[in-house]
Amino acid sequence: MLTAAMLVMFVDTTSEKFLALTATFFIGRLILSGMTEKFLARLSAKVQIKFRRQIHAQIFSREISSGELLTLIFDTVKSLDEFFLKVAPHIFSAIIFLPLFLICAAVVDWITTAILLITLPIAPLMLWLIGKATAEKNSRAWQELQKLNGDFRELLTAITTLKMFGRMETGAMKIRESSQKSSAATLDVLKLAFVSSFALELITTLSIALVAVTLGLRLVSDDAEFRAALFLLLIAPEFFMPVRKFGVAFHVIISARSSLDRLKKFLITAEKIGGTSEKILMPPTISLTAVNFVYPKKISPTLKDINMTFARGKITALIGDSGAGKSTLLKILSGILQPTTGEIFWNDLPTSHMEKNSRLSKISYVPQAPHLFTTNLRNNFTMFDALDDKRLSKLLTALNLSTLDLNAPQKLSRGQLQRLGIIRALLKDTPIILLDEPTAGLDDETEQKVLTLIKNFSTRRTIIIATHRLSVINFADEVKRITPP
Repeated sequence: MLTAAMLVMFVDTTSEKFLALTATFFIGRLILSGMTEKFLARLSAKVQIKFRRQIHAQIFSREISSGELLTLIFDTVKSLDEFFLKVAPHIFSAIIFLPLFLICAAVVDWITTAILLITLPIAPLMLWLIGKATAEKNSRAWQELQKLNGDFRELLTAITTLKMFGRMETGAMKIRESSQKSSAATLDVLKLAFVSSFALELITTLSIALVAVTLGLRLVSDDAEFRAALFLLLIAPEFFMPVRKFGVAFHVIISARSSLDRLKKFLITAEKIGGTSEKILMPPTISLTAVNFVYPKKISPTLKDINMTFARGKITALIGDSGAGKSTLLKILSGILQPTTGEIFWNDLPTSHMEKNSRLSKISYVPQAPHLFTTNLRNNFTMFDALDDKRLSKLLTALNLSTLDLNAPQKLSRGQLQRLGIIRALLKDTPIILLDEPTAGLDDETEQKVLTLIKNFSTRRTIIIATHRLSVINFADEVKRITPP
């Protein structure tokens, strides 16, 4: 259409201003559109990475349902990508080219320019009204999708149990019902999206028709020049093109808006959880009463009738033969495992009566082989949390790790991994610290540095260390022994 306009204007040399306006628009639009698409693609990738990192960091600091986690990481963040690729280009096009259209139209004919200005706000107003009506339905669609993700993951996790009890059909029926509800909720949103698209197409078509009829009547009365009228008729559809594109991308717009609200709500909740964690002036006394533990599919208990008390504010060495259950006991104390029978008390308060998040926020647990995440070492030490570099630097220097490059991912030896886990626990700054063989395999000099650092951090903390090392046993304030059942 624009090429045809250029050819028509080229025929008559007296229409140079119309040719210049059309050529300027065409070339400028081609260049700016390409630059805008590349910019938005890079911006979309950065935004997705940022949100996924923030979500990932919350996995270690709060309890998140599997359905919510899957929906946030995949569907919610992905909808933002669709916004950048399908909607944002039209927004930029409207911001850049609508003023250009109006300038070109104003140079040629001010009456047509006035008509364009009057009719332009009608379509966005209609889109805003429909968007308000769709918000509730879109929220319901996200909830149903989150429930479907959770149910599907639960079915995969429990598929063996369902097969054993012959309940596969019940599980499949549950997934089918969730899928149907999710589909129905999504269809409700799509219906409104199609209605909005039709409404915008109707409004823009009528606006173009108004311009055409006005110009036709003015041509008949010799109140307008033919070449100017032809130029305006050719650019009128292009003027309303960004608005028409919004109708096609309406579903993407409301999904992206809902996704952004969900992400903000999730992250604000995370900040509140992280910012209001209760501080204990003195760590609790930990008591175990008749604690037993049997691993699933095992007959013999790993722990049997454990009655033990860990004094608050003390460093306790937990000893016993290999396989006696020291690591299992630390996992039970940390909340990773729950005792099969028996009870654990904090200052005579059963831990089973405490909120899980509240309990976990007061415990740091370091396994024998801490996990190394595929990211730079700084994130591995700080667990994706913001931290003063001076504090981290002091800990690294104290444990002979100051030469590591924190800004790049690296492979660490077992001894370095053990020290990484200790630094994680100390940076978390909790009143209870559980360490599983923290000095196994370390040379005497490095072990002494680890013990010195633990001693410096032991004030007003309960520290329990599972160990075989005589030096650690002598270092501890108390020693507790586990005997095999």
